[in-house]
Amino acid sequence: MDRMSNGAQPDWVVNELPPQYAEVARQIEALKQEALKYEGVAGVVWRSGDELTAAVRDLFEALAFQTEIMDSGSNYDLRVDLQDGRRLLVEVVSGSERIGRKSPQIAQILRALQEDANDKDRVVLVANLFADKPVESRPDDQVTVDALRLIQGLGANFIPTTSLFRIWKSSLDDVGQAQRTIVNLHSMDGGIFR
Repeated sequence: MDRMSNGAQPDWVVNELPPQYAEVARQIEALKQEALKYEGVAGVVWRSGDELTAAVRDLFEALAFQTEIMDSGSNYDLRVDLQDGRRLLVEVVSGSERIGRKSPQIAQILRALQEDANDKDRVVLVANLFADKPVESRPDDQVTVDALRLIQGLGANFIPTTSLFRIWKSSLDDVGQAQRTIVNLHSMDGGIFR
């Protein structure tokens, strides 16, 4: 099907338009690209699986942190390089129920600590739970008390993707403060980071 039969403007029309059109088209394309970046990061509050992991990576990269998605079968999903050799080893999870003490992510945290982490690393569990609900309707207690004790005891941190998203949104006004907040996530020795 050609462009004319589907109602789209034929390519040759561009040559007939005034010179200002090229600038308008360039601005529109730049705005579309910027919108795509925002939409990619917004995936942290509604996506799951590999798409969620990619959105979390996009968020950390938007905060100017070097971030790498790990190979399938790794003990964690993302590695985020901070500064001075410090890293976040991030396990990304989604679901529709709270993290409990028998959740497989607890064992995943332990494996990452035993097999991958060094003394400058912090293992972080990033969770997009109850993604079918608007952000303000999600429960505050996304980790059971027993699971939280285990996470804290291992020296790992838990952060909901909604909190990460708020950090990213704050970076639109002050990227330096948002970066310091992520460094504070690394500094916290076990618990829930809000």
